[in-house]
Amino acid sequence: NIALATGEVLILGAEHQRDAIEQSPISAQMTTDAGFAQLQSSFGNRFFDTVSVRYDDNDRFGGKTTYRLAPEFVVTETGTTFKGSVGSGFKSPTLNQLFVNFPDFDFFANPHLKPESSVGYDLGFEQALLEKKLCFGMTYFHNHIHDLIDDNSTFTSDANVDRASTYGFENFIAYAPIARLLMRADYTYTLAQDDILREELLRRPKVKASFAATWQASDALSFATTVLYVGPWIDGNRDFTIPRLAAGGYATTNLAATYVLSRNLSLFGRINNLFDRRYEDPVGFDRPGFGVFAGIKATLKE
Repeated sequence: NIALATGEVLILGAEHQRDAIEQSPISAQMTTDAGFAQLQSSFGNRFFDTVSVRYDDNDRFGGKTTYRLAPEFVVTETGTTFKGSVGSGFKSPTLNQLFVNFPDFDFFANPHLKPESSVGYDLGFEQALLEKKLCFGMTYFHNHIHDLIDDNSTFTSDANVDRASTYGFENFIAYAPIARLLMRADYTYTLAQDDILREELLRRPKVKASFAATWQASDALSFATTVLYVGPWIDGNRDFTIPRLAAGGYATTNLAATYVLSRNLSLFGRINNLFDRRYEDPVGFDRPGFGVFAGIKATLKE
């Protein structure tokens, strides 16, 4: 991190990643070297901006430059924030997708896959009210994807979808009626489609919603609950003998508690899937039912 001036921070970085498969039953590897730069700017307490650029050099798929621009404008008098972003993305196929076969399920690797690339943008706002006790917001997003990696038409391998798009809305509302209680609800509506075949992409639910509440009962004791709803989606059965079917949605409820014993030691407990909801996601793969977990967390400090 380099502080260029007041409100101007330049972040520089580099990454090296090597993925490998060893005798499974073949051996293969893929190496990616990357460098990135990000400039974070603030102008007073109203305008903020982030400009990022990244270059990835993959030894199988060559080099790719991606970028992101994310401005934000705050109207301090009304507690309103306007924000947006535009950027590009790049994702190479995994070694599993390229080389690993699953003959028991009649699913085979595709060594001819091409990397995915995308360009997308989002626009939204947030509004704070009641001395910031209440906050809500909405964001519209739209992504254009080229060479999306998805199942082929016979569901026997992965293939590239020439053009696909995802777009929709994300909404939230958060409320803190008292200092120790925070509640938040989120709702996302997404349309995801193959732009060539004009049909929904698999395993992309249109609707996701959640509710979360956190209560700090005392300085030491806190409770949290989360309710998640996932709406119906298009899927195939486990072996894809039925290539397209409507999968039902599901809802789960989780509870958690934490008790701080000391500065470095705390007890925690949680209940997952409180009502033992039986559901499959994706179709043909059961998810865990009711579960109880407890433990001790220790933090070591100087």
